[in-house]
Amino acid sequence: MQSRMMEQLVTLDKRYGRPDLFITFTCNPSWCEIKYLLLPGQQPSDQHDLTARVFKQKLIRFMDLITKNHIYGETRCWMYSIEWQKSGLPHAHILIWLVEKIVPTQIDDIITAELPNAEEDPELFEIVKKNMIHGPCGGHNPHSPCMKDGKCTKKYPRQLLQETQTGGDGYSLYRRRKPDDGGYTTTIKINNVDFEVDNRWIVPYSPILSKSFNAHINVESCNSVKSIKYICKYVNKGSDMAIFGIANPNEPVNEIEQFQMGRYNSSNEAVWRILGFDIHERFPAVMHLSVHHNAPQRVADPPNTTLTAFFQLCATDEFAKTLMYHEVPQFYTWNQSTKKFCRRKRGARHSSIAGIFSTGALGRVYTVHPNNGECYYLRMLLHVVKEPTSFQAIKTIDGQECETYREACFKLGLLENDQRWDNTLAEASETRHAHQIRTLFAIILTTCAPSDPKGLWEKHKESMSEDILLRARRNNLGLDVQYSEDIFNEALISLEDVCMSINNKILNQLGLFSSERDRNDVIDRDALREKQYDVDALQVYVETQKRFLTNDQRLAYDTIMRSRPYIYIHIYTK
Repeated sequence: MQSRMMEQLVTLDKRYGRPDLFITFTCNPSWCEIKYLLLPGQQPSDQHDLTARVFKQKLIRFMDLITKNHIYGETRCWMYSIEWQKSGLPHAHILIWLVEKIVPTQIDDIITAELPNAEEDPELFEIVKKNMIHGPCGGHNPHSPCMKDGKCTKKYPRQLLQETQTGGDGYSLYRRRKPDDGGYTTTIKINNVDFEVDNRWIVPYSPILSKSFNAHINVESCNSVKSIKYICKYVNKGSDMAIFGIANPNEPVNEIEQFQMGRYNSSNEAVWRILGFDIHERFPAVMHLSVHHNAPQRVADPPNTTLTAFFQLCATDEFAKTLMYHEVPQFYTWNQSTKKFCRRKRGARHSSIAGIFSTGALGRVYTVHPNNGECYYLRMLLHVVKEPTSFQAIKTIDGQECETYREACFKLGLLENDQRWDNTLAEASETRHAHQIRTLFAIILTTCAPSDPKGLWEKHKESMSEDILLRARRNNLGLDVQYSEDIFNEALISLEDVCMSINNKILNQLGLFSSERDRNDVIDRDALREKQYDVDALQVYVETQKRFLTNDQRLAYDTIMRSRPYIYIHIYTK
């Protein structure tokens, strides 16, 4: 499910660019709708079905307020996924794309990270005070859940700023005024001690949403494509996973048999699933389109797929001939029973062609790994060739049928450089972790023979080194650690290790820079594995087992030992 969600998110990003808002909407167990229905003496944790139902209704109204009432403007598309905290409370991670993009000057009108004026709006002040104050943590509360190695993982308290700024990594730095510059403060209790809170501790929120739903609602502005990298990972990361073992203390430990792996489901999540509530929703629909070869054994009667149905459509429908494969779902629906595309009968009318209707539905051709040879090149052709009526037609260039799809791509100028690998790494850098990007680059280096590996490295080395930079920052708290040659060198070492595990080649053999480390550290894994033996133990084994050889085995053994005597000598002369 996570991979399908990721495909949908990438499709929306590719079509409409970065989302405008990233919202986290958390269930509030103190909602009056929940408390009103509790039995005497009960707590919200005693009625998980009640919590789930109320949050579901609140979420529906929440989405209607944004997508139908257009409180931030007309909405182009949206998606959300539901997760559960360790305490069991559900929360939704929501992405919103607006027709009119939010510009930096509008951020303060939508999002604030300051305490409101208690006299002008006492209701909002109490809501923010109760739901939108982080911690406080740090030295005031070192046992706060956000603390790690003596530092807040959420980077609170934040810096006080007079004006909203755009951060260097694509995240906004919201206005947080000092008390003597127009900011406000309040007092809360921590461990029965009064603590004065200023704007450094306020989680960004939208006043209209906070007042409407009285809950923890974190609203962030996505002002850069780079900022959605975190969002892609966070929205699609899936449930928590637990690894555990079951063992009988009276029996010998067998790690293989006792190993179990599963996912942690809280009671509230279990109720949510039992009630059949959606865990993920989005608009518009994203239709996945198949891509495959027409294998020889299926030529006589191939099963109709969206791809072969597209070929048939191009042969019979004049309008379809003007469309690319991924554009078809916008104007046609897929009939699952007949396995055919049918023109839409509802939607927006075409401006010049009668009988043509369109919707916001998008098409996403299934991802094909570069190792999958011809299928990968076929997918490339489907994004540039119009009016294909067969597998042969799609690789026919200037009236001449090419032998392979790769040849057709080359004739169209699609394979003149490493642009495909550049696009692959660029897409991965927006949605994947650094170690996954390194693995992808290692696969490209070892199996796909890029023409300029050094150029690809220079362009994407920061994305491939991000986890190493973060680890260096954690290990050197208080220092301004930035990308450096040492960071990139460690990434090269990690990359080389992956390449070695794939085809036992070091980086300079693959056209890339060599990592700076002692040559003894570059381990030939195959040679090392072959040397892991005990000569004396093997000789004893041979001498004790020779008597069990059959006549044919004895003949083969004697022949080998007579023809290759140095093998036998090597056993004794280690």
